[in-house]
Amino acid sequence: MSWQENLDELKAKKAKAMEMGGIDKVSRQHQQGKLTARERIALLFDEGTFTEYGVLAKSQSHRPEMANKLTPADAVITGYGKINGRNTLAVAEDFTVMGGSVGQTHMLKNLRVVQLAQDMKVPIVWLMDGAGARAEEAINAGLPQVNHFLEIARVSGFSPQVAIAMGPCSGDSSLVCSLAEFIIQVRGHGQLFAGGPPVVFSAIGEKISKEELGGTEIHCRISGLSDNEAETDEHAIALAREYLTYFPNNAYEYPPYQDTGDSPDRMDEELLSIVPAHSRSSYDMKRIIECIADERRFFEIKPEYGTSLITALARMNGHSVGIIANQPATLSGAIDVRAGKKMRHFIDLCSSYHIPLIFLVDVPGVMTGSIAEQEGTLREGLAVAFSLAQADVPKVTIIIRKAFGFGGSAMCGANARQVAVYAWPSADFGALPGAGGVLAIFKKEIESAPDPQAKMKEMEAMFEGYGGPYPAAEIFNVDDVIDPRETRPRIIRALDLAIGGRSEPARPLARYGVMP
Repeated sequence: MSWQENLDELKAKKAKAMEMGGIDKVSRQHQQGKLTARERIALLFDEGTFTEYGVLAKSQSHRPEMANKLTPADAVITGYGKINGRNTLAVAEDFTVMGGSVGQTHMLKNLRVVQLAQDMKVPIVWLMDGAGARAEEAINAGLPQVNHFLEIARVSGFSPQVAIAMGPCSGDSSLVCSLAEFIIQVRGHGQLFAGGPPVVFSAIGEKISKEELGGTEIHCRISGLSDNEAETDEHAIALAREYLTYFPNNAYEYPPYQDTGDSPDRMDEELLSIVPAHSRSSYDMKRIIECIADERRFFEIKPEYGTSLITALARMNGHSVGIIANQPATLSGAIDVRAGKKMRHFIDLCSSYHIPLIFLVDVPGVMTGSIAEQEGTLREGLAVAFSLAQADVPKVTIIIRKAFGFGGSAMCGANARQVAVYAWPSADFGALPGAGGVLAIFKKEIESAPDPQAKMKEMEAMFEGYGGPYPAAEIFNVDDVIDPRETRPRIIRALDLAIGGRSEPARPLARYGVMP
């Protein structure tokens, strides 16, 4: 065979692989409002940078059920390219080939990518759209020969991993998503479940739709499994690309600097009008975040889950920061079980990749009541303390208004090894809020008074003088009480102190102990 014949054969084989599951399957994918795996890859990477591994791979199975079945690339596109100029690996399940199901070759391709991430120390983006284990190969086949879940878990905290649920993800596909550090779900198309509706019906007799079982309403709002909801495939990929800009390639690097052109000395007059004069009135903490972040932009994570707490990535003077802020517009900013889970994960994420943490505090405490106790709010709150203790990153705390009880401690209160702790003039502190504390201590006196309500107000007034920012400043509980307009410049100066003179190389976070 001549070289030309060899090359013609190679070209024909690759062209066949590029057809994926064929014209009909590709058309069906488009009719459902979904992109194909190859179209998703093209959108994810900078133009012309993608290098594919395993384009000629196919199923290894010798079972009769797989006889004469074409499996181009064995239903998964794998390789690497550049995202915003930086090398990144990707896995994209191809639903047009046997529903994106996972056979032995498919699994080996996934494992290859994970091993490359471990060795090359670069991020992975998982574009998931698959039915899980391929029934034709997996039924009664014993355990998989490759336990790639352990290998994926070993990448966590060392190289960023993003997963996007872009179709009905069952079994293996949903499990891989669940291991990622940042999970995006496409509304209406992307679902996540351990077993799909047929499996559920077979196991427990429950009839349920894919969306009811594992759609974005379930996982972005109730379970908290997924982080962010996307409207379309294009939107999801844009979110993934933006998210990665805040992170280093791996835990052996510091986050990249990006010049935003926003003055570090900028002060915003709006900060004087956001917090109401009445201590029990609500406001939107996101307005404060906008005022202090570079270009008034931030990337919120889990915006629909645990909404009494805001977790967001932003830049300050060009440096990546993680912002943790109470949201007084929901539960007065109290930390419930969902907010606790959200906060712990975000602290772990930022500390793993050397991203400084900024705390904006207005918290009445950890949520109380019978439901809170049944949900295990105490444990989740203390898990936050555990993560904070392990977080070896610069921290800055700004007390906006309330900082009561363990809620104040969980929000990186006093003596938490911060670079700086500042209070606004509206700040108020205490192991207990005034009303609750007075009622707990002087219950008998209040109940026996001729006018219990008046007596309680009298007692509250007596203790009022102990709170506020100035007593805290007098006992050096805070470093300074500041004009709210100074918030951005003060945070940036503190960050400059913490990261401006870095002399040691970055290294992965050491993990100790047993999390509650």
